[in-house]
Amino acid sequence: MKAVVFGSMNIDKVYSLAHLPEKGETLYTDGYEIHVGGKGLNQAVSLAKSGADVSMAGWVGTDGGFLTDFLNESGVNTDMIQQTNGFTGHAVIEVDRDGQNQMILFPGANKEITENYCDTVLESLCEGDLLLMQYETSQVEYMLRKAHSKGIITALNPSPYVDEIKKLPFDCVDYLILNESEGQMITDKTDVTEVVEALKALNPDGVVILTLGGDGSVYADKSQTVSVPAFKVNAVDTTGAGDTFTGYCLNAVLNGAEPCEALRTASAASAIVVTKIGAAQTIPTFSEVKSFLSNLDKN
Repeated sequence: MKAVVFGSMNIDKVYSLAHLPEKGETLYTDGYEIHVGGKGLNQAVSLAKSGADVSMAGWVGTDGGFLTDFLNESGVNTDMIQQTNGFTGHAVIEVDRDGQNQMILFPGANKEITENYCDTVLESLCEGDLLLMQYETSQVEYMLRKAHSKGIITALNPSPYVDEIKKLPFDCVDYLILNESEGQMITDKTDVTEVVEALKALNPDGVVILTLGGDGSVYADKSQTVSVPAFKVNAVDTTGAGDTFTGYCLNAVLNGAEPCEALRTASAASAIVVTKIGAAQTIPTFSEVKSFLSNLDKN
């Protein structure tokens, strides 16, 4: 099975703060770093680190060459990435001393993608291949409908949330992977059980995977619902944790892992990420995840 991540590639500008600023508040930073980022890039790296054969599709600007280099170094094929004459998307990320973060996004090249480019990407995929998308690029609905019509396995992480996501053709989504707040906003429910049931109703034949932060994660399809607790670690930066979970969980499920095993593996990978500063560059290899789980099982 071939996997393609059609998604965003961003330059992450990370500012370390004592606390996240209030409205009108000016803060000095404890530090400043530049990292590779974008939900698409992070999820492609996560898939590659988990052992998948994965290619990245999307657009970068003239300032985004180092993102392509990083993907190549991480084991992701970059032949389909297109460079434009504009600017690469970038994120301004604020991280406090407890590891919590908030960010603003400039979409740049991510929102300039055309239907013609989408058609080229889809031509590289066959029935039974995987297409993973988020909501930081243009053409998401177009890609979902056409991929579904070709029998391509579709996975969607509807993040960052905007109201227009509710209008997406969820009946074209085979794997819907999202966090609790995104699930609540899509369904207008607050109780986790009700959120899961409402998400399942969007596509009764699909799979819903819901992450709950410190409360773990849930896998639900038409025949079963499985939940797994989160691992307790000392979090210093939660950036990229959800993207890491997405890549690891998808690869495990699509390679035949039982839902409980897939959730546990993905949760372990995310737990490792949050103990370090950064996102894509902190995503662990599969051997690191196995070692993490092995050490837990010994204790």
